[in-house]
Order: sequence, then C-alpha cells, then structure tokens
Amino acid sequence: MDLLNQILQKAISLGATDVHLAPDVVPVYRISRRLFYDDSKFPLSKMSLVQIVEDFYKERPNLEKDFEERRQLDVSHTYGDHRFRINISLTKGIPTFSIRIIPNTMLDVSDLGLKDIINKMKKINSGLILLTGKVNSGKSTTLNAFVQELNKEVNKKIVTLEDPIEYEHKSNKCIIIQKEIGRESDVLSYYDGLINLLREDADIAILGEIRDKRTMDVALDLSESGGLVIGTLHTRSCGETLERIISMYPPADQATIKNTVSSVLKMVVSQKLVVDTEGKLLMIPEIMMVNHTIAALIRQEKFSVGDLEDSIHAQRDIGSLSFEYSLADLYSRGKIDMETVKANADENRMETIKNLILTYGGNLDDVDF
Repeated sequence: MDLLNQILQKAISLGATDVHLAPDVVPVYRISRRLFYDDSKFPLSKMSLVQIVEDFYKERPNLEKDFEERRQLDVSHTYGDHRFRINISLTKGIPTFSIRIIPNTMLDVSDLGLKDIINKMKKINSGLILLTGKVNSGKSTTLNAFVQELNKEVNKKIVTLEDPIEYEHKSNKCIIIQKEIGRESDVLSYYDGLINLLREDADIAILGEIRDKRTMDVALDLSESGGLVIGTLHTRSCGETLERIISMYPPADQATIKNTVSSVLKMVVSQKLVVDTEGKLLMIPEIMMVNHTIAALIRQEKFSVGDLEDSIHAQRDIGSLSFEYSLADLYSRGKIDMETVKANADENRMETIKNLILTYGGNLDDVDF
C-alpha cells in the first residue's frame, strides 16, 4: 500500500476531497470541485495500479472473486487517522480508482450550513426522514453530522447500514452500531441488514441508501413500528423523491403506498453542493416538512410534483424551505453569484427568485435574467 498511501498523504496535505487514479496519467486531485494534476512527471503504470488492487486482495482475499465477477469494488481504507471510500473499476482491462477522502475531524454543523437542518431532524422521534441529492451532494455528511450531534445529547441506540462505512463514530451518550454492506463485511445487503434491525431494538436506523422496492418496503415497516428511519436516495428534489418512491410500485399498489408514505414520512431534505464566491463548498437545501397539507398532496390520485413544490414554497411557517428561497437568500448575502443561481434553478422559477432577491434587499442591477 506504500504507493497508494503516498498519494493519499499528498491529497490530504492539498485539502482535496477526491483522488482519481488512471493508467498513464499522474494522480488527479479534486479541490473545491476543480481537478488538479499532480506536479510529478511520473504517470501511473498498469503494473502500479494492478499492485494496489493486489494489496487489497492480501488484506481481504475474497475481494478477488468479487472483482472478477462484478468488475468493480467498493472498499474502505484507513491510513493514519484518515479514512477513504474507494471505488475500483476497469478501463480497457486496467484498474482505475475514484477515492473519496473522509475528514477525520468533528463535523462543524454551523460551518457546513447544517445547523438548522440538524435541529429539525432532532425533533423527530419516529417515522421516516429522507436525505436526497445527486452523487457528491453531501448526503453522507448530513447523515453523519446528525449522528454526531445526537451522540452528544440523548440516550439512543443507533444502527447504521453503510456501503462502505465512512465516518467512524464512538459511542458517547448513544450506543452506535455501524455495519458495512458486502460479502466481505457485516451484512450482505441493505435489505438483509434492515430485516435484522427488526430484532435489534434500535431507536434509530440509518440507511446509506434506499436502492429498491424491497428495501423501501422494510424501511416503511420499520417506520410504522415506532422507530425512526433515516435513508438517502439519489433524487434531485423533494418532489422527485416522492415521484421515485411511488414509481417503485406497480400501478395497482400505488394508492396503498401513497397512504403509507403520507402517514410515516416526516421530513425530506434535498441537497445541492456548489462553490461559493470564496471558492468554498456550500450547501443549498430544499426542506419539506410533512404536515396535513403535504400528506393530502401525496395521497392524491394524480400525484403532482408542481403542486408539492408550490406547497413547500408556501409553508415556511412550519419549517419547509424551497430551493427558490435558499438561492435568493444566498445570492442576497453575497454567498453565490447569479451564474450559480441559474445553474441550480428551474427556468420557470427564475421570476420567483428575482422577486425574492428584491424582497431580501439584494441588488439586481446589470443582472441579465
């Protein structure tokens, strides 16, 4: 692992969030969403990349069979005080690596812009909370910040199912059981882990990802049993999240699943990560708190994403927050520029954002809408 650890050490010193390794290319580091090539003159050879994979086989022999069957691997790796999430795949038969660096420090929820979201989540004791967003939108950070803050304050049993484990938590006021998914790990699948959770007397179940109908079924059962379930989906908005869940089920079952979801779903957070005007990563949230109005919209025979988005926008008094409000607020405070606003807003919502910016006292002089 010497070569890999040397590359990871440099990535840490550069403040990178990700590292990419490919044949005949020098290591590439992602820093504030931009890619930077290593300043060395030595591209990585096929043999060096194969050797890194073989080093993982020495630590976990059954990985070789997994890689041969699936042509990809997701593994975690520890170097010094740092942890890394590593995806290994192939390009022209040669291993290529995508590596996520997991910070080894306490997560600062204020600095990350998560304080309000975490406080809302902490008030919910049962039901289902969903954290959504595209890949690399900060869902895992939000999940783990929630666990970190809860661990300081209350006595709960928290069981996490992760693929792989990223942040490592030490039990404090909470007892925290972290389980990794995979044949070389603690449980075979999210589904198997959830089934066992029904017997584990957990107060809170945290799922790294809800991937299919079968997993969603058990997550809903757990939510109905009185515990709190928190899961993630790769969807771009709160409305799209509900649409995705409903579409997991055949038409004949959709009325039933709408009723179930409307009764157990308590909160949906949809996240976007952007680079702010200072070059730092900044989260733009959409928050949907589920009340009687939202529940009724979910149960409608013809579910409407547009109606749901309008309701989120109109219900700030209960803690909901639309993307339009988030974008207008951040622009008015000089945190993001208009290019970022346009890149992350629906075109048909720009007039709403413009009016909100003016309400907040933001300056739109010389801005081209």
